[in-house]
Amino acid sequence: MQGWIVGIICTVAELVITTVVGFLLKRWWDKREAEKKELEQLREQQRARAEQARCETVKQSLHNELKPIKQDMLLMKRAMQKDIRRSLRQDAQLYRNRGYASHQEKTEFDELYWVYHNLGKNGVVDRDHEDVMNLPEQRQGE
Repeated sequence: MQGWIVGIICTVAELVITTVVGFLLKRWWDKREAEKKELEQLREQQRARAEQARCETVKQSLHNELKPIKQDMLLMKRAMQKDIRRSLRQDAQLYRNRGYASHQEKTEFDELYWVYHNLGKNGVVDRDHEDVMNLPEQRQGE
């Protein structure tokens, strides 16, 4: 009977020792895996920060290079707008003095007006556009 008891105690002791050792190994392994995962996340964050810094540098460089081009384009846009406005005002005055504008003249005037409009109209030519579009297409009496 004592042999049985000793056998059971040994078996239980082996089971407990195996379970405790297994539990400790599992905790060690999980901790190691968590540390590896954390380390990989830190590396990924460092890569992301480095990439973001590189992108910001490129973005700033492009901004600095494009700034004079944007300024030149704005100046050209303003010059073009002023030139188109002058042309539209002159044409409108000519057509009003003449008392009519042919269909072709109205079409060209309207197309140029919409280019002016899309450059950022300021309302100066709106009245001229309305006047020209309302003019007859032939001289009175023809």
